[in-house]
Amino acid sequence: MKNPIHFSAALGMLIAISLLAGCSKQEPAPTAAVAPATAPAATPKWLASTQGDYPGITMAVQELKRGPYALKLKLVLINESGDSFSFSDKFGRDIANGNVSEIGAVHLIDMTNKKKYFVVRDHDGRCLCSRDIPDVDNGSKLSLWAEYPLPPDDVQKISVEVLHFPPMEDVLISR
Repeated sequence: MKNPIHFSAALGMLIAISLLAGCSKQEPAPTAAVAPATAPAATPKWLASTQGDYPGITMAVQELKRGPYALKLKLVLINESGDSFSFSDKFGRDIANGNVSEIGAVHLIDMTNKKKYFVVRDHDGRCLCSRDIPDVDNGSKLSLWAEYPLPPDDVQKISVEVLHFPPMEDVLISR
């Protein structure tokens, strides 16, 4: 009679070799007709957005954040108009410095305290905001920013008023 220990060891080795051989088997490459699965594109989350006088142009609030010295507004202009969009004299004009390509006329409205906040300006009268803004090509987005005086701490929401667009009301202020 054969030794049962040697038989069990030999059987175990045979099973292990079979398993290893099965694991190294390569699958055929997928054909060109099979497309890999892709995740859907993430949709940006805006605090608020609006469309106004210019068809295909959307203005969206990306962030409204309270800092130590100012309230910072981040906007995104989205151009789906079919044409290039020029800022020229549409969103504010720094007459003293001849800059017509800025967003210095974007205001914040505190309805609770009935107060209008204007863009902060430096000692030369230039806005602390996006300036020298290039044209925005069709299908493109452009990030913009502006800084405002801080509203009282109890103001949690404020309206954003952009020329040629309906106001975006009750935009949440973050910290």
